[in-house]
Amino acid sequence: MALLFYVVLCLSVWTGLCQIPVNNTPEITPSSLAAKLTSNSVILTSPSCYFNGLGNLSCNSTTTCEIWLVSAKDTGVSNYDADNKMPYIDTRSPYPTAFSSNTSKKYFLTKLGLQKAYPCPIVAGTGYFRVGSDGNCSTPNCNGILPVGSTARFKYVLINPANKTVVAESLWSNNITLYSLKDPEKIDNGFAGRSAAMIVITAILCSFLALLLLLLLIMLIYVLCCRKEKQEIQVPGSVRTYDTHNLKEPSPYVNHAYEDEPQRPTATSPIRLKSYTDYDLKKPATEL
Repeated sequence: MALLFYVVLCLSVWTGLCQIPVNNTPEITPSSLAAKLTSNSVILTSPSCYFNGLGNLSCNSTTTCEIWLVSAKDTGVSNYDADNKMPYIDTRSPYPTAFSSNTSKKYFLTKLGLQKAYPCPIVAGTGYFRVGSDGNCSTPNCNGILPVGSTARFKYVLINPANKTVVAESLWSNNITLYSLKDPEKIDNGFAGRSAAMIVITAILCSFLALLLLLLLIMLIYVLCCRKEKQEIQVPGSVRTYDTHNLKEPSPYVNHAYEDEPQRPTATSPIRLKSYTDYDLKKPATEL
């Protein structure tokens, strides 16, 4: 019924001065997009389906009507509401000077495109709109960045391109506060910003590291300076044959445990030893 009332009202006055309100509110996109809210930009839901099915418009909603976005901060909301019935609304508050001084109107308009580019239902790739994607631009209706850390509100409007009058508009969004940047000079990078536990743990780890380096240095000095020369092990002489310790009649004896050891004749021992079989001294001995 409310929509019918506004349609009848529009028929009674000049069509270009009448706006049809649409009960839709822009908001931050619920999609998990990176950087959907920054210090100077925000990603909003798409205006698809916002102005679908409207009739008695001064422009053709499918071929000529254009969708624009109004971005405002502080008094910009009331300033736009006072200007939105005037023709050529796109020139009332150009972007480069929209927020430059206290006397600025603090709002600006950005063109999204023809209404037919935002069909209903939503088509993949048209589900959101990034405010501020043109950066710090200089044209009157560019998609410029917002003041850093500001609180802004947004609304989508349908505009007749013939005289740039608003023929339909959505509701204002809720306040959206952008992130604030911290002054680098105020960032505390000293120990005051560290907890006592972290300082203690850091000190202990540094002490262990110093001790480990000291031990490695001592080990290196020991290896280089205090190492003894390797001495060869003296191999004892052969015990294959030896003289029995008989003081009256000493005689050579063959140790059978070393029979496999090669014989080592020497100049001081030219005597050929006798071999005793099974240690039986009664049997005659055989010469080696």
